[in-house]
Amino acid sequence: MTLSRVEALRSAIRRLQTGSPERDYLVKELYNAEAGIRGEHRLKKKFIEFYFPEGFEMIWNNCLALGDWPVQIDGFLLTKSVAVIIESKNISGELHFDNDTGEFYRIDKDGVKKVMDNPAIQVEKHIRFMKSWFKLHHINLAVDGLLVFTAKECELKTLPQTIRTCKLHQMMEQIFLLLKEYNSPMYSQSSLVNIKNLILASQTPYVEKPITLQYSIKPEHLAKGIYCTQCEKFAVKRHFRTWGCNLCGAMDNEAAYKAVLEYFAFFSRHASNRQVRDFTGIDDRHTMKRLLTQAHIEASGRKWHSKDHLKQ
Repeated sequence: MTLSRVEALRSAIRRLQTGSPERDYLVKELYNAEAGIRGEHRLKKKFIEFYFPEGFEMIWNNCLALGDWPVQIDGFLLTKSVAVIIESKNISGELHFDNDTGEFYRIDKDGVKKVMDNPAIQVEKHIRFMKSWFKLHHINLAVDGLLVFTAKECELKTLPQTIRTCKLHQMMEQIFLLLKEYNSPMYSQSSLVNIKNLILASQTPYVEKPITLQYSIKPEHLAKGIYCTQCEKFAVKRHFRTWGCNLCGAMDNEAAYKAVLEYFAFFSRHASNRQVRDFTGIDDRHTMKRLLTQAHIEASGRKWHSKDHLKQ
């Protein structure tokens, strides 16, 4: 298995020197990642209000790929007439879309302007992706999209011209307005279930780049060793059949296993037994082999490589 992006960021922050530019930047990235998760939770909670007697299917966290092109779609609503991509963004402040330049920017509570990736363009790309995916699988269903801002303190000053956009409390009404534009059913409810099952069977978990590559962090800047959650030092060692901290004495039999997962989240999806031992401070290669197996990381030749799914 692998660490989630939030878990990897938290672990990397612990291993970087306090006050370093790299650590400060990762703290901001962690805040944004956690905010995104909170926004997705609000979106799901609000969607409970959706009632559509004509029948529908819903897929959350839809991860698909076309060759080397992966997408991750927050919500994917399947109806008999249209499939709707629902993308959530948890961004606060005054939000502006410049329809002449395609630029999107936020003005925060202190009046600071920040140009950001345009989420409307992201929805457009997802629509294009799903149209191609449907065509590949001979599914004759229209695809549309809705961009939803979930932050409680956000103000939409201008809207994009190409993508329907709203705040969370407006989402239901916007979905129904969109559905009214597609009133020619193409599939039965049983066919929708089959399409949903095909999508679920085709899921390709999104693989994050290793932290050091994604954020240009020098590997030597990350502290080595096994982290103790009690005293927050990298002082956990093996004591016979258990693992404990040499400084505070706290026992944690999961600490070494987590350190192994951290290596693959930080550096590479491939590593030798020796490379992981050097990072964790574990001397015995047989102990490391057991930890790699426990983490469902498989051997390939002389290297070990992380997998996105548990081994069957």
